[in-house]
Amino acid sequence: MSGSVARGRSHEKASEVPGAFEQWPADVTFGVLGDLIGYAIRRAQIAIYKDFDASIADLTPPMFAALVLIEANPGINQSRLGQIMGVNRATTMALIDRLVDLDLLTRVASVTDKRANALKLTALGQRRRLRAIDEVKSHDARVARRLTKAELATLRHLLGKF
Repeated sequence: MSGSVARGRSHEKASEVPGAFEQWPADVTFGVLGDLIGYAIRRAQIAIYKDFDASIADLTPPMFAALVLIEANPGINQSRLGQIMGVNRATTMALIDRLVDLDLLTRVASVTDKRANALKLTALGQRRRLRAIDEVKSHDARVARRLTKAELATLRHLLGKF
């Protein structure tokens, strides 16, 4: 998509909220940025994250992902979680600390590696994960509403190539 093509795209009106993110505002020329797949993906990510934030006020996308991954992978440790999520050690530590502070997660001694702690959801964390799944599914349906089922399948397939 060229800068001029991006500028001419027709999209739903941007939010009436002052300063709201506009994915491809018609009054802006994006130049070479409109040709870059990474830039297009990043702008889509910003729009999706903004909707997530407006929909699920107490969790961030990484927090939600961590809750799901920890529950789905019993005994996972912090290092492995960070690898799966593609974040560095410091970011993983901050994420885990935040979830522990919210009483959604606990660290327990690993039975397989005495140097590591396994991560486990608390009872509150399990309940919050279940509620969040429904909230995130609604959010996901909302952000995907302009795509057909076939387009969604194609998009997932194409993104899987990265």
